[in-house]
Amino acid sequence: MKVNPPLAWHPAPVSAPTDLHWWLTHRGSLTRLLQDRCEHFRVEPVFQALATACIDELEVMNLRRQGRALIREVYLRCDEAPVVFAHSIVRREHLRDAWRGLGRLGNHSLGTMLFTNPLIQRTPLAFRKLKPHHPLFERACKQLQNRPANLWARRSLFILQHQPILVTEVFLPAIRRL
Repeated sequence: MKVNPPLAWHPAPVSAPTDLHWWLTHRGSLTRLLQDRCEHFRVEPVFQALATACIDELEVMNLRRQGRALIREVYLRCDEAPVVFAHSIVRREHLRDAWRGLGRLGNHSLGTMLFTNPLIQRTPLAFRKLKPHHPLFERACKQLQNRPANLWARRSLFILQHQPILVTEVFLPAIRRL
C-alpha cells in the first residue's frame, strides 16, 4: 500500500465535509461563485512581496529552497466576512513575461484575470486538509475570531505561455454559511 508523504496534496478531497465538498471541487471561477452568493464581495490584499515559498510549493514551482518568488495573499470577503484565503505564487522571472501584470492587481481579483483569458490553461485540482503546523493555515487564520482545528484547501497551476502560477485557496469557516 502506498503511503502519502506528510506534505502530500491529494487528487480528491475524500474526507472533506459534505457542505465543503462542492466548493472544493467546483472548477469554475471561485470569484464568480462568491460574487453570485453575497451582496458585497471584495478582495482584501494582505501580503504581496518577493518571498520564500512554502516547502510543499518548491517542487511544483521548480524553485530552490531559498529561491524567491512573488507571493500574493488576499482574503476574499462576502458581506465583510472572510470566506477564502487565497495564496498565489509565481517565479520572479515570469513577472517580466506571462504574468507581468500580477504585481499591479491590488484589490482586483486574480480569478477574474485567470478565467477571462482563453489562453490560460488550468491543471487538475489538488486538495489538502491544512493543520496548524502548515504556514498557510497560520496565515489564513490571522483574521479569524476562532481558530478551527483544520482548514481545507485546494490548489492548481494556471499556465500561460508555458509559465505557471500556483493558486491555493484556503476555505474559511464562514464559507459554510453561503
